[in-house]
Amino acid sequence: MKPRILVLTKLFWPEGGGAELATYLIIKDILSKYFDVTIVSGTRNPEPDILKRARYVHWGALEARYKPIEWIKTFTGIGWIRNLIEEVDIVYIPSHTLIPLTIAVKTINPRAKVALHLHNYQLLTYTSIVLAGREPDVATDIIVELGEHKSLLRALLASFGHYINYINRLAAMLADKVICVSHRQCEIILRHIPGIKNKAEVIYNPPPPIPTINKGVSEEPTLIYAGGASYIKGFQILIKALTKTLRKHEARAYIILGKAYPKEKAFVMKLAREVNGKLIPLDKLPRIEYLKLHEYAWALLFPSISEEPLPYAIVEAMLIGTIPIASRVGGIPEIVKGSSADEYLFMPGNINEFLNKIEDLLSKTKDYITEAEIELREHTYKLFDRRNIEKGVVDLFESLLVS
Repeated sequence: MKPRILVLTKLFWPEGGGAELATYLIIKDILSKYFDVTIVSGTRNPEPDILKRARYVHWGALEARYKPIEWIKTFTGIGWIRNLIEEVDIVYIPSHTLIPLTIAVKTINPRAKVALHLHNYQLLTYTSIVLAGREPDVATDIIVELGEHKSLLRALLASFGHYINYINRLAAMLADKVICVSHRQCEIILRHIPGIKNKAEVIYNPPPPIPTINKGVSEEPTLIYAGGASYIKGFQILIKALTKTLRKHEARAYIILGKAYPKEKAFVMKLAREVNGKLIPLDKLPRIEYLKLHEYAWALLFPSISEEPLPYAIVEAMLIGTIPIASRVGGIPEIVKGSSADEYLFMPGNINEFLNKIEDLLSKTKDYITEAEIELREHTYKLFDRRNIEKGVVDLFESLLVS
């Protein structure tokens, strides 16, 4: 009889983003091979193939929109999954909004081991974001909420949420293992919560699946930005850089805006007209369509100002062979170290350095870009070796069974 694992996650792939994709891959390709897995999620329609590998339970309480409301609903309604908690050996929580459930799990089933998988900085800030060059304090939460949502009310509420968020630190102290996705993320978290040092481990996320893409570098330099009109993704920096670049060079840039406030969208559309269509704004794309943009791309622009733990956008770009021009934040230096992309990192928020990196790339020949494509792919597949990642995950979970 296989050991039993209960996975608690707010969303399940194809809903969500990089964290949910990583969770799906870990369960499908690793945990389901060695353990009896049950998933509890707020997603009504999960990726169908997971149903062949695990039991799936939809929990309506996880559909709450805001974290405090979700915490109230899950704690008051925990009886709905009480039997599942009582029956398992390990509870795996890869969803940042559900970290407090560690407390409920330990109360219901003290013998169950809890593994938290951290894909952001929810232990440190209410917004789950740590800005580069700033301490993860209440001011950070206010700045992030104001920058992302342009709402003073939300920013003020986040200031209260910052202190409520300390419940996550308590939960981490009760957990048996805390998985970080990069050494930089782990370093930042342990600097502020040294009490979890002995239970923290770094395991890279599995490499995302990449469809067959006939990479053919275009004659005209082509750039991609996929961060939307997001403050923390460096949207303001991007627009300043592209305004200068596209007026000076014959190049093309695709911007995936996603959800954008009318003022920002109008500004981008105006800029697109001013540069004679060299800037192409796009709405949010399905993942497969987004990846196809890389077919002719020279570079992915990634001017984030947050300490990105391990951004899949960078990993995907390099697996396809697109050079990332990225901020030196979070796990990005770990990903590109030793590759040709290393020279295209810049200090977060430094518009002049960002522009210089873009200028340098645009001065390269097509042959250089083609050679870099091959080198980047080899580098990234080696770094994100599936066998090493699988061994790390299995060893961690098996260690919980004997501790």
